[in-house]
Amino acid sequence: MFGWFGNSIVESADLYAERYWEFDEWTRRGIAQLGAGKILIGSEVWPEPEFLQSVFYNEFLKQYDLDICSVAAIGIGSIPGKFDGLSIYRGHSDREFTAENTAVLSMLQAHLKVALATKRRLSALETKVADLENAFNSIESAVVLLDAGGRVILANAAAHSILNRGDGLYLSKSKMITTSRSRESAKLVELISKAIATAKGKGHFGGGVMPFARPGRRPLQLLVSPLCSASAANPGRAVVAVFLADPEQNPAVPTDVLRTLFGLSPAEARLALSVFEGNSLSEAAELNRVSRETVKSQMSAVFAKTGTRRQGELVRLLSSVRVLKD
Repeated sequence: MFGWFGNSIVESADLYAERYWEFDEWTRRGIAQLGAGKILIGSEVWPEPEFLQSVFYNEFLKQYDLDICSVAAIGIGSIPGKFDGLSIYRGHSDREFTAENTAVLSMLQAHLKVALATKRRLSALETKVADLENAFNSIESAVVLLDAGGRVILANAAAHSILNRGDGLYLSKSKMITTSRSRESAKLVELISKAIATAKGKGHFGGGVMPFARPGRRPLQLLVSPLCSASAANPGRAVVAVFLADPEQNPAVPTDVLRTLFGLSPAEARLALSVFEGNSLSEAAELNRVSRETVKSQMSAVFAKTGTRRQGELVRLLSSVRVLKD
């Protein structure tokens, strides 16, 4: 892999990489000799008379008006099978490389090695971030990550789809998840504040669920969950996860799936899904036409069988099951 500096070189870089690198004896011969910290002058590996008669000089450099006739290079790294070096090219009107020039290259070698290692680490991190973002955006569930100030620092494609509709929830100019209804807005702020405090080690909030009503449509569902971290106060660090669901676009998991995965009874599975859809226990009791005492008993059984302790944990679990169900 090559990096180029200088307009005329950059414009011809693709052509060099496609064909003419094969005729570049400076590189072909020099790589074998150029170890870390070693300096080579082009004429040492490719005598000038031979260079001036070469295909590389006559068909590439002259043909594309590249004023290059000499090179000095220094080896930077020492990774087996890789060539890491810096090459400096000069034209016909430039002076030959001197001992003073090579001394400067030698002095730069340690700094160049650090810069190259840093560049490689950054490139590796960029690749990992891109892979994680692609995976994040492929998740069916809408997920939003908040910092310690409650601001959105990352949202996947499914979350943007919900927030951009302005359908009950939206993203404010200050990067906050909000709603136009004051009562719901106050409840949302409360949930997020509790989650942030827990992430900072100042609370025991396990997560909270709330629905967002929409005229003529089933309510949006929202789960706020803390991401406990020793670095919660670090700016830009995700400390809260918000899970959003639109039951009209992403239907809940079928009850038979929950019965198979967790051994729930039909009534327990219906209750778990009712809670997942944002209903309170009283509302679930009314919908299923059972007493509140029965619902409490069934809820205790659901918690035990799913390994959860709170409704927020249950909703988070069901969200993950929905992602995996296909």
